[in-house]
Amino acid sequence: MRCLIFLVSFFSVCAFAQCEKQTHAPVNVDNYYSSVSENSPIGLRNSLNRIIRGHTSYSYTPCVWEILREADEDPSNDRNVVGFYTRRSIPKSDRDSGQNDPDSWNREHIWAKSHGFPRRSQDAYTDAHHLVAADRSVNSDRSDNDFEEGGAPDDECTGCFEGSGTWEPPDEVKGNVARMMFYMDIRYEGNDGSGTPDLQLVDLASTERSNTFGQFGKLCTLLDWHIQDPVDARERSRNNVIHSWQGNRNPFIDRPRYAMQIWGEQCGLSGEISSLNETPNGTVAAAEDNPEASILEASARIAQIETEIETIREMLEDLSN
Repeated sequence: MRCLIFLVSFFSVCAFAQCEKQTHAPVNVDNYYSSVSENSPIGLRNSLNRIIRGHTSYSYTPCVWEILREADEDPSNDRNVVGFYTRRSIPKSDRDSGQNDPDSWNREHIWAKSHGFPRRSQDAYTDAHHLVAADRSVNSDRSDNDFEEGGAPDDECTGCFEGSGTWEPPDEVKGNVARMMFYMDIRYEGNDGSGTPDLQLVDLASTERSNTFGQFGKLCTLLDWHIQDPVDARERSRNNVIHSWQGNRNPFIDRPRYAMQIWGEQCGLSGEISSLNETPNGTVAAAEDNPEASILEASARIAQIETEIETIREMLEDLSN
């Protein structure tokens, strides 16, 4: 009888744990940004915030797992994701489920959650525009450090460096990091129902400032990275995938010049990034369909069951705390 009750409870939790995607239709990028005011940095900030705030939010488990399985899928192997820092292709099935496997992948907050939103109920905690699939051990190495150049080479991630309270990612993702951080600064102004305070980029590392809650550095290093590592097709595709889930976009991927207009003078940088880096005018953004989706149905179901088990494990941990 007790086994029957357990099984009923288990499948009830599994049913509850399934992630239901609220699909958002593709948009014309010109129309999406038609209300933007570029007359001043503050006007640009405010108008962008009005456009991208109020997105559809999801549960950390199981939904963020599912979003990253799609957003960070290896284009050469649809059964894998690509680890953000190492660029290593990792089987989707090797997800971190508490087994302490350093080679598994987990969910990395580019804007570390300790810098403003430590609770899962806060929208920034589950905002996939700054969440990426990452090697578990490298995610641990990065910790919640600010972004800056320099330090000692990481023993696993080629091109990564650990400084005193700082982290330098590889060159090929520096621009990606910068644009995710710009998004977070603009999206979260503490002026909506997201439960997230005003997030601010500053040109100081944590060791150089007394307050770290809600702040992140270093702004001008990030702006340099934004210029050095331009937007590419892979990053645009990811922006489309996240939009299909959340209904909002990262404007600094679509319109890189916005970053220069907001922070360029503050960082002593002038001019605009070439329009060649922007999403072409009139382009309709849409996530690509996977023609082999029916073939992968069985493996997708297995992954879903793994996600449901992970949900139960996290619920039990919460109950024990």
